[in-house]
Amino acid sequence: WLGLPPEFFGMIHDTASSSTFHALGAARVMADPDLRQRGSTPGFTVYCSEHAHSSIEKGALALGFGQENIKKVPVDDAFRMRPDLLAAAIAADRTAGLRPCCVVSSVGTTSVTSIDPVAEIQTIAEREGLWHHIDAAYGGVAAMLPENRWMLAGAGRADSLVVNPHKWLFTPFDISAFYCRRPDALREAYALVPPYLAS
Repeated sequence: WLGLPPEFFGMIHDTASSSTFHALGAARVMADPDLRQRGSTPGFTVYCSEHAHSSIEKGALALGFGQENIKKVPVDDAFRMRPDLLAAAIAADRTAGLRPCCVVSSVGTTSVTSIDPVAEIQTIAEREGLWHHIDAAYGGVAAMLPENRWMLAGAGRADSLVVNPHKWLFTPFDISAFYCRRPDALREAYALVPPYLAS
């Protein structure tokens, strides 16, 4: 319905906050495969719009990124993240010795329902080697309509995306649909199978 390519793997979470948390954790491990053993996030940075949902910042804090490494990119006059300022922030952070690893774009911010330019952000993420998570929890489901496909243009190249059917599709309970093209990264970040569960 959303026009995503078939290689996306899907799972259900209770909230978009949980989905974003999982995406940030996977991004961290993809940026540094030894992180799981070492247990720290030295200088990793996360980028989002200054209008992004607070769950992005909370998830990054819970994962140990540190508040000073959560970079809020200014917006244009339509409250959309400015790709030029995103690119400038990434370059400045690399110069400063930081390690950019993830950018989160928003499709329907809670504050003003703004929609970030997903395709432009994806191009920057690809060029810079960053994980791109799309928080489309609020507005993404509208892209099922042909006239709204533009909202998720470029999403098929992103690493992960979340939409909330309980906001638009009359689902009678909380259901957050999380899509990820890198299930291997999720396993690397979170899988732990003790002998008593292996069969």
